[in-house]
Amino acid sequence: MNDTALQSTLRQMQALMRDGRSWMLLALMGLIAGLVGPFGTYEAVPLVPRVLYWIAVIIGTGAMGTLVAGLAERRLKTWFPLSVAALIGGALAGPPITAVVALVNLLAFGPDTPIGLLTLLVYCTAIAAAVTLLSALLGMRPKAAGAEVAAAIVPDEPALLERLPRPQRGRLLHIAVSDHYVDVSTDKGTTLVLMRLSDAIRETAPEPGLQVHRSHWVALAAVRRGFRQGGKPVLELENGTVVPVSRTFMDAVKAAGLLG
Repeated sequence: MNDTALQSTLRQMQALMRDGRSWMLLALMGLIAGLVGPFGTYEAVPLVPRVLYWIAVIIGTGAMGTLVAGLAERRLKTWFPLSVAALIGGALAGPPITAVVALVNLLAFGPDTPIGLLTLLVYCTAIAAAVTLLSALLGMRPKAAGAEVAAAIVPDEPALLERLPRPQRGRLLHIAVSDHYVDVSTDKGTTLVLMRLSDAIRETAPEPGLQVHRSHWVALAAVRRGFRQGGKPVLELENGTVVPVSRTFMDAVKAAGLLG
């Protein structure tokens, strides 16, 4: 079963919300903006309220931008290159982001004028488009001459990674069944993806790996050691996860040299 754009975007937001580094980054950005005091807030607002104001603005706009721009980008990249989809998605996120900032401004300063709101819309749309475009460009890998042709023949990374939020995209380690979902683990973290294990395994190429249980796939390079736990064969991965090996896949596991 394929992910919908909304489900994938919501999972990305959940992953970011669980990531302490994201909150630290947003708080740091709010602190810096509060100290600098852009858009006239340095002169108009005292230090502590100014820092709190900018933290509220950055967290609110970050959440709204992730939701709207992420959803739009996932739909648009079917028809446009990623950079164009990101630019349009950011622009579409401009009005909702403007609404968030206008609400914070209303609570902090009172109602704004129509001209002020229009100016705010222009600023928010331009900034959102620029941020999403920059994020997309930084996420792209530079390719040498002829790499596009080679990538069409042999992909440079597993297609499964495209289903993961950017912070969790890394070297594949492990896939495990979780109800109708699969937990996809990389060296950057774990993400829940709505799909069948068999479909997920098909998207692991070119990462060498092996299904070792009806509910588990492992990357060969991620296996630290194989041993018996309570008399049952298991594999220990580099991230500390212990994966069971079923009798059905035992011959293939031994042939790969993962168990003696």
